Amino acid sequence: MPKGADLVDAGQVTEQISLDGARESRLVAEQAMDRIRKKFGPDSIGPAARR
Repeated sequence: MPKGADLVDAGQVTEQISLDGARESRLVAEQAMDRIRKKFGPDSIGPAARR
């Protein structure tokens, strides 16, 4: 049974490997978009088409 005392900081754990390539691609894209928004502002990246 897990206990709260067994928890560690997220920076100390390894990354779990996913076998879902499409999901991994989305996660990588989301991380890239977050970095772009952080550097250039929240409106710097958005949908490919706007109505």
